[in-house]
Amino acid sequence: MSILNNIKRGKQQRPQRVIIYGPEGVGKSTLAAGLPSPVLLDTEQGSSHIDVARLDCRSYGDVINAIEELKQGGHGFQTVIIDSIDWCERFLQNSFLKEENRKKNAHHNSIEDLGYGKGYKMIEPVAMDLLSRLNTLMSAGMNVVLVGHSRRVKFEMPETAGAYDKHELNLSKFVAPLVKEWADAILFCNFVVTVQDGKGHGGNQRMVYTSPSAPWEAKNRHGMPAIMSMDAGEISRLLFASVPGTSSNPPAGDPLADDKQPPPPAQQDQKAPSLADQLAAVITDVPGALAFLAYKNEIQPGQGLEDVSEKFASFILSAPDRFNAAVKQHNALAAQ
Repeated sequence: MSILNNIKRGKQQRPQRVIIYGPEGVGKSTLAAGLPSPVLLDTEQGSSHIDVARLDCRSYGDVINAIEELKQGGHGFQTVIIDSIDWCERFLQNSFLKEENRKKNAHHNSIEDLGYGKGYKMIEPVAMDLLSRLNTLMSAGMNVVLVGHSRRVKFEMPETAGAYDKHELNLSKFVAPLVKEWADAILFCNFVVTVQDGKGHGGNQRMVYTSPSAPWEAKNRHGMPAIMSMDAGEISRLLFASVPGTSSNPPAGDPLADDKQPPPPAQQDQKAPSLADQLAAVITDVPGALAFLAYKNEIQPGQGLEDVSEKFASFILSAPDRFNAAVKQHNALAAQ
């Protein structure tokens, strides 16, 4: 029989591979726990405040054993969460180092002891094996969600003569690209910061960013809005074509994996701010800013903040103090 007989057409519905990351305390774990019928592999023992089914994983072997058990099925869970993937990588490094010491009768105390950058490169195949094992969970009908912490790194933009901070996944330099390429969606969670009297203020409002921008890494393949509230139900509908608590086969006898889970800490009835609204929140002198933007040829005279390009808007949002200082300097020179 010809292999061409196996050709499939149209969109294929399948489980998804998702990364949810952001700064400490933004609500990543709680958001993940609100996804369909979850079980959480707790690698950092930080989920005690969440009503969710969990397995404590205190070593890389514990993580692998949990994956192998879950892929057998028969449990009813629909979403496997590793919280966090950066702690899981530490377990992976420790496991690899222990095996290297055993094979070579060595006494290395850190992955960095294997040589500058060498140890991190050596764990790349182990990370690939982990991702392959996670794919077997998808074959068993389960979504895979990796929760991670973010870190800030400095980036230079020669075309704008400035630098900005960028949030990225807190993984080693060889593992991070593998994980990001593996994922179907990367969701960045962060607090919305506003500026009052020249000072930044972080409120309780938290947002999910689903599209890449200069200050953060993100992606999705589902046409999700670029900015969303931290609404597990809406995210589940768009990513998994399902809503938490509506599964026809929830985990039998497991009250921690049904619709009794607490909603994520978000203002679910609040519309996500537009890019222009975000700019208005961080720019201290909007009229002067519009003149400065026109001077920089970022907008045309008479246009508003909604006409600023996404690229330059991202630069402003990443360094509002720098932008406001440039506006004041421009205004001072224009007044002379």
